[in-house]
Amino acid sequence: MVIFTVMIMAILSFIYYMQFRQALQERVFLQLQSVKQLKVSQILHRLESVHEDFWLSNHFIDKRKNIDGLVYHVLSSGDTTVGIYPVKIPSQLQDVKIIDLTTYDPNGLITLAFIQKNKSQFEIAIVQPDIQRILLERTGLGETGESYLVGEDKLMRSRSRFYPDQIPTEILVNTRGVNNALKGTKDHGIITDYRGVRVFSAYEKLVYKGLSFVILTEMDEQEALFPLESLRNNIMLVFVILVGVVFAFSYEMSGQLVKPVISTERKLNEMSKGIFSMNSPFERRGDEFGEMFLALEKLIGVMNQSVSFANEIGSGNFDAEYELLGPEDKLGAALIDMKERLQLYQQNEKKHKLENQRSLISGEEKERERLSKELHDGLGPMLTFLRIQVESSKLEEQERIKILGVLDEVIGEMRKISNNLMPSVLSDFGAGEAIRNLLGQFSSNLNIRYQYDENAEIEIPRDISIALYRVVQEAINNVLKHSDAKNLNISLTEFSDRVSLYIQDDGVGFDHDQRTSGNGLRNMRERVVVENGIFELNSSPRGTVIEVEIPLA
Repeated sequence: MVIFTVMIMAILSFIYYMQFRQALQERVFLQLQSVKQLKVSQILHRLESVHEDFWLSNHFIDKRKNIDGLVYHVLSSGDTTVGIYPVKIPSQLQDVKIIDLTTYDPNGLITLAFIQKNKSQFEIAIVQPDIQRILLERTGLGETGESYLVGEDKLMRSRSRFYPDQIPTEILVNTRGVNNALKGTKDHGIITDYRGVRVFSAYEKLVYKGLSFVILTEMDEQEALFPLESLRNNIMLVFVILVGVVFAFSYEMSGQLVKPVISTERKLNEMSKGIFSMNSPFERRGDEFGEMFLALEKLIGVMNQSVSFANEIGSGNFDAEYELLGPEDKLGAALIDMKERLQLYQQNEKKHKLENQRSLISGEEKERERLSKELHDGLGPMLTFLRIQVESSKLEEQERIKILGVLDEVIGEMRKISNNLMPSVLSDFGAGEAIRNLLGQFSSNLNIRYQYDENAEIEIPRDISIALYRVVQEAINNVLKHSDAKNLNISLTEFSDRVSLYIQDDGVGFDHDQRTSGNGLRNMRERVVVENGIFELNSSPRGTVIEVEIPLA
């Protein structure tokens, strides 16, 4: 209750504080916007007054034709030259145009060139309007507020109140407010100013007769949010007082919560026995908290036992035992029933998976046998007939010999494919002779030793013979392609109850735990597993050994 109450008070205090902060920020922004708008109006009025004073009185600096588009003017004060200002004459001028020349002024004063075309001549006036006085007026801006101008080159045009002795055009103002205003955005926000200080800022782009400035009115965030400090202190004081009151009240009320605690203890005690009703009495200890803790310990023990049993079942250990807490232990009975169902499901799943694999392999072998017969009985006679026709043809001797050679190669390749699909010797004499015949087809530098211990008293089932033959066929293919072996030993032994296959080479070996893109090893293992056999593979840099044992029962 104490934690909940404290959290509620903290949340309400935080919401109130944030609402006050937001209201204060909006007020500051509104004030800055008003001051900025006032500065804009005063600056525009000042520029219009300068324009009228010079042009209405025909008071201009120079009249000359536009020769090269660039006119240099010397601004003097008595006998002292103030500055030399290059003025680029625009090619087309319909109205008065103002050009910013502040960067050429040695003192950094705001210097503007007013240009007006009069027939074939240009009237040019270079003036230094007293805009600085307008910007320095800080009414409504507090101790840290200021308004200043920035040119399109992001250099300051008016003097900074914080750096009054520094020439304005030497101060770079590359802030978010300047960048947004140059893009034409009129907005406000909390930004970091040119001093690196966080400030409240209102900014916009000031455009007048070709002149383009950014005007910013800002105030330090610390000064603007100063009233928040007093509010925060008051909130903290009230919060501490309320927490003390709540704690005292909760401490007083805690004495009245003993009876609910006892009721909870009885319920937890019954649940520790697997009974979820409230009609089972339990002997209490003298200390109510002690009895509650005892009940919790019992509940934890029961839950741990249930969780441990469920984990054993989940991991596939169906030999795990669970002792019921009593005849009414419904949770334990449900766990035992779940174990039995999962065990039956696992057995059926394994059986179905084995049957599916066996069906797939059987279908594959039947298709191989069909294709082998099609090649042997269908394509074989046709190729033989074609060879006879070529032999009896009237072709030239060399041409006939060349065609017969190609036909012999095709017939040989067809027989080889047919034999690989399903060798007839496998059906006629079994796996032992089929493997011997398979080894006789290879002509390479590999030294192959084959030992076949036949048991004449037994007959190897056809599916097992096919599985053994395919394992040897795939193993030889892997040895020739990957092992770089010199010697290969193969042994097939038939016992009364099982058949064993041993394949060993002296190649470079491989990491059989690493995944490969091929399916050869997986196919070999699956063929043995579907026949209830054992497939073991061991590989090292000294060679690879494959051991297969399949029961005949």
